[in-house]
Amino acid sequence: MPGKFRFTKRQKIVQQLDFDRVFKHGKVGSNETLVIHAVLRTDATTRLGISISKRVGNSPMRNRWKRLIRESFRLQQAELPKGMDIVVRPRRGASPEYQHVFESLPKILNKLHRQLNYRPSPPNSPNA
Repeated sequence: MPGKFRFTKRQKIVQQLDFDRVFKHGKVGSNETLVIHAVLRTDATTRLGISISKRVGNSPMRNRWKRLIRESFRLQQAELPKGMDIVVRPRRGASPEYQHVFESLPKILNKLHRQLNYRPSPPNSPNA
């Protein structure tokens, strides 16, 4: 299927207002490799933003992180939760290894999606 694994413009967070909204109103999940901020969207598109500080390393190191995160998102997008804006950044001190990024992204996103969709039942509901 050509185009199945494309990473289109619609899937990118580029506006600073969108990054600010995710950082301000989103939930945070992390492990030893990645830190992910996520917020729900009203449509089914999941958009990716990448935030990498200069403290992570020099330009080639930062670009390597970006390539690994984008590639992991692109290849796994069919299995990732839908309807979220996510901003991914590397954990300070982590090394940019493809396998760690590839395994971390869906694990953290699935956990965050469950947290964002959690709706406690009202105290007087029959299920309580």
